Amino acid sequence: MSDQSPDDDPFVTVVVVTYNSAATVGETLSSLADQTYPDDRYELLVVDGGSTDDTEALAAEYGAAFHAVEGGTIGACRNRGIDLADGDYAAFTDSDCAVPATWLRSHVDRIADAGDHIAGVGGPNRPFPSDPPFAKLVGSLQGTVFGSGGSPQSHAIDRVREVRSVACCNVLYDAAVFEQHRFDGDINVGEDAEFHFRLSEAGHRFLFDPAIAVSHHLSATFGAFCKKSRSYGYAMARIQRRHGKVIRWYSALPSLALFGGSLASLADLRAHRLRAVPLLALGFLVVSGYATGQVYRDRGTALALLVPLMLLAQYTCYGVGFLQGLATPEPVPQELP
Repeated sequence: MSDQSPDDDPFVTVVVVTYNSAATVGETLSSLADQTYPDDRYELLVVDGGSTDDTEALAAEYGAAFHAVEGGTIGACRNRGIDLADGDYAAFTDSDCAVPATWLRSHVDRIADAGDHIAGVGGPNRPFPSDPPFAKLVGSLQGTVFGSGGSPQSHAIDRVREVRSVACCNVLYDAAVFEQHRFDGDINVGEDAEFHFRLSEAGHRFLFDPAIAVSHHLSATFGAFCKKSRSYGYAMARIQRRHGKVIRWYSALPSLALFGGSLASLADLRAHRLRAVPLLALGFLVVSGYATGQVYRDRGTALALLVPLMLLAQYTCYGVGFLQGLATPEPVPQELP
């Protein structure tokens, strides 16, 4: 904690975790250097997992302190940032994001009157205006309940509300929470979901403010979209195996749908009939049609017709990743505070 008078703005440590992020981190750091929050009331730390590009040079260009965690996971890098932080609050954004000039001020003002059970404040992430059309399509799809599973960091929510988790690309924590809780240093994807699950089990909540949005470079190609969906499924299965609990009730649905659909198709083939498959197809058409309509209203482009294919790919890749995560032997986790 920093020493300050009651009339001072609280001191904030901003942590940006990086790895070979030279193509995007300059945009991130530039936005963080141009805040309406007083310059002497926040510090900027870049924690790097072992980059081999010009990430360190860019950090120096923007006056950010640079710290390397060679071979470190995202969770381990976040913990290093917490160890180094001097702030009353610790804010995180990612190295492929840009924040608005009012980002820190909005977060600090929002958390100022929050209850003791509030661990932090978060908001949504949206595509950059300059991103390619496919990335914007991904952003609009994530704004639908079928594209995000209802997660507040993506799904469109129009009011301030308490939630159990937010995305670490747009969050400010009360630093007091780190006295008893830290990220899992063994986790490289989904570390925020796992950390926030443990916080929620301990009675903490987050305030989600839809007005505090950051720009985020989303998947720009269909292949990248599929790869990321699979990695999310894999990570969620590993996290739930570790805890022996369901963290997000919908996480197993894509895998169950794949398994159930395969069994139903085999049953139809053996019986020389088509009953289950048409019903499954009809259900998917209803879901994808609804999502397509929402994306079209948001984007107003014929590219919304790609939504059924995107949903099919997302569910399939996520489901496959989830099954892989269940089947992969679990390493012995490190001790957590």
